Amino acid sequence: MENLQTNSVRAIKPILTIIACCFVLNGTAQKTIDTIATKGGSYDIPIKIQLPKKSIEKSPIFFFVHGGGWNGGTQKEVPPATISGDANFLVNELGIIYVGLAYRCKGNNATFADAINDLESSVKWFLDNANRFNADTTRIGFGGASAGSTLSAVMAQKYPNCMVYIGSEGMYDLVDHDEKESPFPSTEARKIYGLDTTEKSKMASAFYNLKENPPASLLLHGKEDRLCHYTQSIKFAKKIKKSGGKAKVMLYDEINHTCLSAAYPDVFKKSVLEIATLFISEFKIKNKNIETIQTALDKQLENQYPTKDITESKIIGSWKFNNEDLVFKPNGKGEQKNNNSVKEFNYIIENDSIKIITEKQKERLFFLRKNNSSMFELITDNKENKYRRLNYIKQ
Repeated sequence: MENLQTNSVRAIKPILTIIACCFVLNGTAQKTIDTIATKGGSYDIPIKIQLPKKSIEKSPIFFFVHGGGWNGGTQKEVPPATISGDANFLVNELGIIYVGLAYRCKGNNATFADAINDLESSVKWFLDNANRFNADTTRIGFGGASAGSTLSAVMAQKYPNCMVYIGSEGMYDLVDHDEKESPFPSTEARKIYGLDTTEKSKMASAFYNLKENPPASLLLHGKEDRLCHYTQSIKFAKKIKKSGGKAKVMLYDEINHTCLSAAYPDVFKKSVLEIATLFISEFKIKNKNIETIQTALDKQLENQYPTKDITESKIIGSWKFNNEDLVFKPNGKGEQKNNNSVKEFNYIIENDSIKIITEKQKERLFFLRKNNSSMFELITDNKENKYRRLNYIKQ
């Protein structure tokens, strides 16, 4: 445990929980700090700080805002601060400080404006305490995923020292918005979250609030995104360039609503290398070589790719995803256990895939990863979730 004194007007005395990070490259240990940054109404607003190994030079700061459709939260607490799937790797390889921000959501009876206030207060707390983390407040960036992209894109325009913005599967214009193409945010969600008028939606859209010479931006999007249509990223990039900034859009075929998950190693690799390139350039990080970073990333991801060497002996046993257990038995037989229900199925191994055939003759397609300890189901017959991967862990 460690205490931090804060200069915040709220005079909060946070308690830090220090956790050893389980993601280690080149023998470099990281530190994760979970604490309370501020108050939002009656709620504690947490913050998650991922620190690199100690360095003589101060580190640039990247603030990340989680998604989730602005859902979650209870009468007692807000959704936790989280970091993106690329955080550990980038902290280790580039020496940046990665900060996950939290905010009040619909379950806290909050509004978009409340969320922005929470984010601003948390950023202030961190910047006020920057010396304790050896952080360089002249080099900051923002990013977010899904609903977090809407918030983080607005935040990125508020800080003169914001040099980069990373948006993943983002929604940047809440006014020119076709709910059939982009179900998020729904009319009901807008109403609950205080965005029920055009004026309020405009204030919550970075598209209409870009500062002059906005930060260099990288926008990642799947072309099969069923929540936030990829044209949002294309349109936002054009507006950034028109306002004097640099912007690049990375579009991915057969990718739904995720671009920064190692469950999709090819997409993850391309995204992370683009992010690393942008950080090195805009944060002016010295002595970093993108080829070396790619080699380290390849090593980290090698077991995430599907194997082409599937045998029955490798899949025999129980595999779990949420409340579902799939039990593979010899001779192409198996059981699907879900809560108190048990159903039999047949399966066929076909080169690089496993096809499950249920009692109702429905087919489900699975791929075994090279680590032999996880497999994923590729969704192909559900429009909303098409191309998503559900990760099953061997028990």
